[in-house]
Amino acid sequence: MEEEFCFSGYCRAQDQARTVLLEWTGDSWEADCDFPDCPFAAACPLAAKMEEVSHA
Repeated sequence: MEEEFCFSGYCRAQDQARTVLLEWTGDSWEADCDFPDCPFAAACPLAAKMEEVSHA
């Protein structure tokens, strides 16, 4: 089963607003940004939303 989520917000790494796609590939989550390895992930509102969904 595939699942996709879109999150909009401010990206500190790119210093701009953006929409991030989070997709379940069948065995793992993939994002079209550097989540979870982004250096700003701890303070990122987009990463917080993605963490919430990926651990639900």
